[in-house]
Amino acid sequence: MIRIIITQLILFAMPFIAFFAYRVATRGPTGAAVADLSKPMFALILTGGAFVIAGFIYFAVIGDGTGGRYIPAQYIDGELVPGRYEN
Repeated sequence: MIRIIITQLILFAMPFIAFFAYRVATRGPTGAAVADLSKPMFALILTGGAFVIAGFIYFAVIGDGTGGRYIPAQYIDGELVPGRYEN
């Protein structure tokens, strides 16, 4: 589960990282920054949200790559049976 959450956080952060790289690459010799960042931030949040939704759809349709259904650890007849994946 933590892998899916980290994947979604990375998908959301991708547009912000790309925009930051673009800003660093295109900054002039004076290093002047754009005063109004509200329009780019709105677009970045929408793009990041679209990536997250696409990621959720991907995990719903394709799966998480484990290849089966997870059976959690449980006690059976006083013995601990570790968690496992079953097809």
